[in-house]
Amino acid sequence: MQKPSEILPGVYLVGSSEISNPGDCMVYLVDCKSELALIDAGVSVDINKICKNIKTADLNPEDISTLFITHSHIDHVGGAASFREKYGCKTVAHELDSEVLEKADPKLTGAVWYSQILIPCKVDVKLSGSEGKFPVGNKTLRWFHTPGHTPGSISILLSTSGGNILFAQDVHGPFMSEFRSNISEWAESMKKLVSLDFDVLAEGHFGIYRPRERAVEYIRSYLAQYGYT
Repeated sequence: MQKPSEILPGVYLVGSSEISNPGDCMVYLVDCKSELALIDAGVSVDINKICKNIKTADLNPEDISTLFITHSHIDHVGGAASFREKYGCKTVAHELDSEVLEKADPKLTGAVWYSQILIPCKVDVKLSGSEGKFPVGNKTLRWFHTPGHTPGSISILLSTSGGNILFAQDVHGPFMSEFRSNISEWAESMKKLVSLDFDVLAEGHFGIYRPRERAVEYIRSYLAQYGYT
C-alpha cells in the first residue's frame, strides 16, 4: 500500500491512485528550498488531497512555483488549472502537447475515457527541442523530449544527494491513435532513457524502481513486449 513518502532526499511521492484519487497518476514533488516543483497534477480539479499529502511532508503547497506537465492526459493534468489558479505557479510543458491542454481537447487528453470534463489550462512555458535545463530554486531539472505515448511527452532527470532520479511517466504506454501515439518514436525514447545516468525510476502508474538495474530491466521489458531490442 502506497503512502506519501520521501523517495530520495527532497523528493516526495504526494499523489497516486492509492493516496490521493483513484484516477490519479503518480504525482511527485521536489523540494527546491525556497520553492517547490510539482511533477504532474493528477486527474481531478479537487487538489485538496494532494495538498494535504504535501503538508504531511512538512512542506507548504503555497511554495509551489513550477508545475511540470509530463504529457497532456487528464490523469496527469486534471488538477493543473486548479494548482495554477490557487498558487500562481507557472506551468511547463512541451510545445507539442501544450495546445491539447490549453484547448482541453476531450479525446486527445483522454477525458472522455474518464467521463470527466477537463478545465483548460494555460501553459506558461512551452519547451521546444530535444532536451534542456530548467532551474527551480536551488535545483536544476534536466528535461528530455520523449515522444511516443504522446507527441509532447517529456521525462525529467534530477540529481540529489542520494542519487539521480528519473521521472518517466507512462513508460508502459498505452499507444492509441486517439492520443496521436507513435510506437516507433516511443521505442527510440525508451532507448534514450536507458542511456541516461539514473539510480531511481519514478514511473507514472506502476511504482518506483531501484536500483538502476531493476529500473532498466523494467523499461526493456516493455521494449521487448512490443518487439524492440
